[in-house]
Amino acid sequence: MNSLLDAKAHFDAQYHAARHEHDPHSALQLAQSLLTYSQQAHNPNWCSISQRLIAKCQKQIGERAAAIQTLQAAIRYAKRHQLMQQTMHGYDELGTVLYEQLAYYPALDAWLKSLEIATLLQAMHGCVRAYIGVGKVHFAFGDHHKALHFYQTAHSLCQPLDDIELNCEVSLNLAACLYRLGEHDQALFALSQISQHILNDLNQPEWEAEVLTYDGLIHLHFERFSVAQELLSQAYQRFRKTKHATGQGQVMQALARCFVQLKQLDLAEECLLEAARLGAEFHLPTLAAESHTALAQLYLDSGQYQQALEHRKQLHHVIAGQSDERGFPLQLSSKTQTRLRRIERELENRKTKLRLQQFVLQ
Repeated sequence: MNSLLDAKAHFDAQYHAARHEHDPHSALQLAQSLLTYSQQAHNPNWCSISQRLIAKCQKQIGERAAAIQTLQAAIRYAKRHQLMQQTMHGYDELGTVLYEQLAYYPALDAWLKSLEIATLLQAMHGCVRAYIGVGKVHFAFGDHHKALHFYQTAHSLCQPLDDIELNCEVSLNLAACLYRLGEHDQALFALSQISQHILNDLNQPEWEAEVLTYDGLIHLHFERFSVAQELLSQAYQRFRKTKHATGQGQVMQALARCFVQLKQLDLAEECLLEAARLGAEFHLPTLAAESHTALAQLYLDSGQYQQALEHRKQLHHVIAGQSDERGFPLQLSSKTQTRLRRIERELENRKTKLRLQQFVLQ
């Protein structure tokens, strides 16, 4: 018994060390060592957790293709050992990586599979995360009303869980969607809820940076440029401290918009070039494509046609190298729509049964 407890304590300690290692290459080595230890311990659950951790580290160092392969292998392994919860987590994380690579339909498929398993297991955390994912796909296709529907579903499922981190994640996505829909007061309310949790309960500098970013964007919308610039600059410093390349790039794009309005085109150009560099260096195709688009427009408006053409070519190169499936709106196949409705009906049936069981036990 003591040996089992010692093994579990060792696994937990190594897992914690890998999760909180700031250098992603060192974290990857720790995760690989953890997988070796798990294999030697003949513990399938630990092996599955270690594989997912390796994928996370691969993603952090920009090896997204390797991360996808690792997650696919982790899912096959978890299925083979009938580890349903690990399979659910694997599909959720696979959906996230595919989504970031603009592979929206495969991402949607992964999140729907995660939702199916979460519904079967009555794992409300898994359901919430899957609904966030489905909402993100609609958001990427520009259908913000449908995205809002799925985020609101996630929000309603999240309330009974008393999970502050998950609730904040849902609220961040809600705020982003409400901002795009022009519902600025509601977006600010969602952001204020997150800010309160960050101040009282959480140490999440990346979320703090996200809140500052959307606060800045809303001030930018109302042409309060100096306030927007200050908030966005604070967001950038936090993203930079946590080495969050996507966040840094998005803030640079927002600052560029601010500088364009202030007629400081040289600073706008500098921001967009930095965003494009981050997109290329960290293999973030959406960030790269948006940055080259904005640079081309900036040069076109200022009469620098040769440079505008160069960035249009770079934009074409980025898009040609990706499976960008975006359109407006997202048209789900009838099979996928039926599948989603079936999952939602099953989820409602299981929630009703659970409520009845709780009533009988009272």
